[in-house]
Amino acid sequence: MRYWRFLAIATMILCSRPAWSLDPLAPRSERGEGRVVVHTPQPDNAITITNTKSGASFSPKDRETISVPIGDYNLNVKMQDYSYQQNFHVAPTETSFLVVPGFGSLKVDSLHPTDQVAVTSEKTGQVVANFPAADTKILPRGHYDVKVDIPGMLPAVQKHVWVVTNTTRVVEVKK
Repeated sequence: MRYWRFLAIATMILCSRPAWSLDPLAPRSERGEGRVVVHTPQPDNAITITNTKSGASFSPKDRETISVPIGDYNLNVKMQDYSYQQNFHVAPTETSFLVVPGFGSLKVDSLHPTDQVAVTSEKTGQVVANFPAADTKILPRGHYDVKVDIPGMLPAVQKHVWVVTNTTRVVEVKK
C-alpha cells in the first residue's frame, strides 16, 4: 500500500513540474510575455529591440516599460556618436532591466550658448568632442579636460572632469 501511495505522489510531483515555472497569480494572457525596461544616458537616444527568431522589432522610449513575447532579443541603442548592442533573454512574467553601461553625459553651463567646448581625454591628450555649450554631449565614462572658448576672453579650462555612467555632469563657467 505504501508503495502505491509513494508512486502516486512522485507521479503528481513530476507531472506538475512545468507549472512551477509560471507565476500562479499572473493572468493567463500575461504568462506568455515578459517586460523590458531600457535605461540610457539621454532620453532622446534611439532604442530598438529586435526578436532574434521572428525579426519583430520594438522601439520603446528611455525608461518605458513594454511587454514583449518570451524569447531571445537584441538591443541596439544609437547615441550621438556611439552605438551599443546587447543580446538578452525575456522570461515569462519577469521584467528585464537593461542599462547601457559605460556612457555618461557632459553639459556646459556657460554665459553664452554659442561658446565652443573642446573636450580632451586625460589619458591620451586627444580631443574627444567639440560642441556648442547649448548642447549636451554623450561621452564614454572617464576623466576629461574641458576647455570653453569664450569670445573676447581667455578660455575657461576645467581639468579632471569625471563623466560617470548614466548621469549628466554639469560644468559651470562663471565670470
